[in-house]
Amino acid sequence: KGLSKAKLQQLNEEGIVRFPADLFEAFGRRNGEDPAKEEGKIAELPGWGDISARKLAGSIRLVASEGVSLSRFIYSLGIPMVGTHASRLVAARYGNAQAFLDALDEASKFDYESLERPDPEDDKEGGNETSVILPFAALTGEDGSEKVKGIGPAALSSLHAFSREEALMGAARNLETALSVRDDASFAEGESASGSGAVLDGMTVVFTGTIPGLSRSDANSAAMRMGAKSTPSTVSKSTSLVVEGKRGGKKAEQARNLGVRVMKAEEFLEMVDDG
Repeated sequence: KGLSKAKLQQLNEEGIVRFPADLFEAFGRRNGEDPAKEEGKIAELPGWGDISARKLAGSIRLVASEGVSLSRFIYSLGIPMVGTHASRLVAARYGNAQAFLDALDEASKFDYESLERPDPEDDKEGGNETSVILPFAALTGEDGSEKVKGIGPAALSSLHAFSREEALMGAARNLETALSVRDDASFAEGESASGSGAVLDGMTVVFTGTIPGLSRSDANSAAMRMGAKSTPSTVSKSTSLVVEGKRGGKKAEQARNLGVRVMKAEEFLEMVDDG
């Protein structure tokens, strides 16, 4: 509240705000300075005044204290073709800010122009044991999960372009640090039983590889029914458990390096049966 596009541009021209995180720094959220100093500086600008500056400061402090949802965080980055609906879809798949930002980091290393896709004939002859995983495999389904409907080539291209801009990525990281970004548990199927004493109560569960008899969507739903808080597609320090299926080596290795528990798919399936 209290911040129109014109006023935001004015703050940018005055050097007060270059990136979203600057708003929180300006009011002493992280740098320890007296927030009244910046509030007074803004109040002196043409068209502002004490009341407008005070309202802006109050809104910013409220957002900083309450935090924002992951989908709102993604939307706030202003990525072209990633509007409110697409932001919700992306948030539901990645589950938490760290997983989403890690996916952007991975995508930034990818160069479409230098890509050499595997020859399908090599696969038939057994001469090609590796495959190329495109950026945002969790959204496209190339990691073995179900493709996210509603995220098309245009949105994926915009996400990739954003990931290649160091300044924008730095701004996204800073904003995530300045805010409390809440995990997203709005999955398409199932509801979490978190808080009920369920076997995966409150856990962040990541699946890797093929789970016998279950699609990735079914596995995610099963985890949520057993109390999981979220089922993002990437491993991070916030991951509680990694379920390892066939050909799931990379994420399992990352988990072990981070000290995260790794469970074999067979053990997970026993838990599903017992539930």
